[in-house]
Amino acid sequence: MKKGLLDKQSRVERLRDIVNRVKRGEKFSAFDLAVWYDISINVAYRDIKALKDEGYISSDWEFTRKER
Repeated sequence: MKKGLLDKQSRVERLRDIVNRVKRGEKFSAFDLAVWYDISINVAYRDIKALKDEGYISSDWEFTRKER
């Protein structure tokens, strides 16, 4: 039971950090988020969608492309 609580707290912290990065004008890809937070790319997309849906970041905000 504690594991679920810890997972939830870490997701909240991750989302706060993402919002702060967006507000600072940082550019990043879904791959960048996956690496920084040790999450899957699908989770990165889900997090950004949730933040857009809730109005924490602009609905027109987009990931930058990963440079090769």
